[in-house]
Amino acid sequence: MDDTLLSIEHLSCDIGSHDPLVDINISLARGENAVFFGPENSGIETLMLFLLDIDDRYEGVIRYKNTDIREFDYIGKHNYRREIGYVHGMYGLISNMSVEDNISLPLEYHSTMSQKEIKRLVDRLIYELNLDYCKKLRPVDLSNSEALRTSYARAIVMDPELLIVKHAFEGQSPLNIRSFMDNLKERASRKDKSLIIVTYEPEKFIDFSDRFIMIFNGRVVFDGNRESYLDSENRYLVQYKEGSPAGPMAIL
Repeated sequence: MDDTLLSIEHLSCDIGSHDPLVDINISLARGENAVFFGPENSGIETLMLFLLDIDDRYEGVIRYKNTDIREFDYIGKHNYRREIGYVHGMYGLISNMSVEDNISLPLEYHSTMSQKEIKRLVDRLIYELNLDYCKKLRPVDLSNSEALRTSYARAIVMDPELLIVKHAFEGQSPLNIRSFMDNLKERASRKDKSLIIVTYEPEKFIDFSDRFIMIFNGRVVFDGNRESYLDSENRYLVQYKEGSPAGPMAIL
């Protein structure tokens, strides 16, 4: 049985409006957790646009469960997007809806659950993420950590097979997002779910990530497990971890 959930094959992009990508080859197994990192304009943002099927102006192939995502029909694309949870730094909450209504929204549109079942599930997530005290508030009244936890709850309420968390936690107080990090760590331990974290701070995820992938100038310059990340003498990785101007990367 092939456990590959997502594969990226010879992916390249050079269209001017995006940071370029050059022959990216990465596969992600079901249950695997990967941290993508690199300096600004590395090409990771472009890669995520393609993985989320927001843009398809690339060469190469992205396969989900062994099917080229470009070959999906309307229903296939709908199912693909439903099976991917996405949390990003802008949170994307609906401004005129409360916390609990924002979290309920995917279930209202994409599930056959009853209102009672939806409320039970949403209430559980609100409790787990310590949002009960603000569940009636709208996004404008939320702190950054409350908005993050709400966005995260909405992203996982459908229990997606793949969760992408992109620059959502940087600049947050560790105390205020503890419930988010605890829940994310628990999710990362599940063998039936996969996780992609995009961050400038990969060291925050040492204790529960399987794999660390560094991209620079559109190319993969490091791809290794936790031990390799900690011990490798890869020049790109060492320069990044030290925050040093000395190394193969010229940082402006």
